Amino acid sequence: MAIAYGGAFLLILALLTFWLGRAVYNTYLDAAEHDLEVAAFLAANALEDPLSGYATEFEQYQRWEAEHASSDDNHKSRYDERYQDEGEKEDGDAPPLPTSLPLPPDIALPRLQGVANVYANDSGARVTILDKKGHPVADSQYAIHQIAVQRDYPEIRTALAGAEVTDMRADPLTGAPTLFAAAPIQQGSEILGVVQLSKPMQVVAAKASELVLTILLAGIVAVLASTLLAVWISRQLVRPVLRLEQAALAAAQGDLAHQVPVQSSDELGALARAFNFMVGEVRTMLDQQRAFVANASHELRTPLTNIKLRIEAVRSLGDEAPDLSARYLAEIESEADRLARLANALLDLSHLESGLAPPPETVADLAPVLHNAGAILQLRAQAVSVTLAVTAPDSLPVVKVHLEQIEEAILNLLDNAIKYTPPGGKVKLSTAVDGRHLLVRVTDTGAGVPPEDLPYIFDRFYRADKVRSRVTGGRNSMGSGAGLGLSIVKELIEQNHGRVVVENTSGRGTTFVVSFPLVA
Repeated sequence: MAIAYGGAFLLILALLTFWLGRAVYNTYLDAAEHDLEVAAFLAANALEDPLSGYATEFEQYQRWEAEHASSDDNHKSRYDERYQDEGEKEDGDAPPLPTSLPLPPDIALPRLQGVANVYANDSGARVTILDKKGHPVADSQYAIHQIAVQRDYPEIRTALAGAEVTDMRADPLTGAPTLFAAAPIQQGSEILGVVQLSKPMQVVAAKASELVLTILLAGIVAVLASTLLAVWISRQLVRPVLRLEQAALAAAQGDLAHQVPVQSSDELGALARAFNFMVGEVRTMLDQQRAFVANASHELRTPLTNIKLRIEAVRSLGDEAPDLSARYLAEIESEADRLARLANALLDLSHLESGLAPPPETVADLAPVLHNAGAILQLRAQAVSVTLAVTAPDSLPVVKVHLEQIEEAILNLLDNAIKYTPPGGKVKLSTAVDGRHLLVRVTDTGAGVPPEDLPYIFDRFYRADKVRSRVTGGRNSMGSGAGLGLSIVKELIEQNHGRVVVENTSGRGTTFVVSFPLVA
């Protein structure tokens, strides 16, 4: 992914560099065209001055041209005679026939030639002055007889029409691409001639080429720098991902102690923290499962061992001690009942934690359930000399719960309170409304829960008084005696959108408070 993004970035950067170079080149070319047009206009404007005498030289040339250039034959004859006199036709290598006439010394146009030279020096361009027929009369670089008639070129035609335009073409004398511009020379409505300026494209584009080259070099440097930066960033991005991958593979192989170092506060840092939290939760869950299996094995082993020992004792006694054999058989029956309760409790807890039960959808009044639970455990409380009182009204504000699950939870809480209340003590089931919640309280007058045990009393297989719970669990309790009752209570209450907490007063009893949100 990083390579793909890096390649896309480099492509965009290359295209941007190309576009910028092209834009700079076009800008310089437009500026050169404008400068050449301005220079041509200024030269033409200087030649338009009626007091300068330039118009006289134009008229002088036109008279001479009318007298001496009446036909192409006469022109060619003079051309042949000139080059024959100079000995340049001996080998048949005479230059091409020019289309302009060479000016004789008596028809020299010094003022126009001077203007051409001055503006050529100022503008750095070749300056050619032509009459209104396109015949050259002065040039800053070449003799007039070397220059062809210019009237058919776009900039000359446009200038003779009174406007300005530029053209780029090969120079007939050099063959090099050249930029041409022209401006009309006119006095009033009469056009005297044309000023033509030209510059080789090599000169025009020199600065643009230098700048484009600079941009290209800067683009190459930027590409290299961005490539190095992309490689560094990709490594910075990939390194924590690789560490996360290694930690995930280690966790998959059972090494849950491996943690991913969190080195930033960005998304990768958040991902590393989430992974560490997940591994911690998995480790906690596995520890709980191991503890659950160990505790369940222990709780199952104890009654099974007791049953096995008593069966062996009964077998060895035979008919010699019927009273002792009957006692052992009763204890075997008690341990079997204990195993059944433990198995049922484990099944109930597994079913609750699986989340198979649907959430409650119907509203109900808990008053009948509370009174029924008190009636069920009334005889059990009387059997151990404990007073059980239910002080709930006949009707309560409705809540959204599964009634059978709430009845089971209340029975477990009352059974737990009776189990830990000494003879002569009291257990009370009461209700109250606190804001938008219905509260159900189960209070006993037992010894209370030791403060160090309070954080763990809802944990599976946890018993604050392990010795007593094992003894009483088989005598006056409906639970398994294995420390699962309160865990089941917590699961039942929370599946019905409720909450259970314990209020403990050491030495003066314990109160479990269950709260449910009232239905609006």
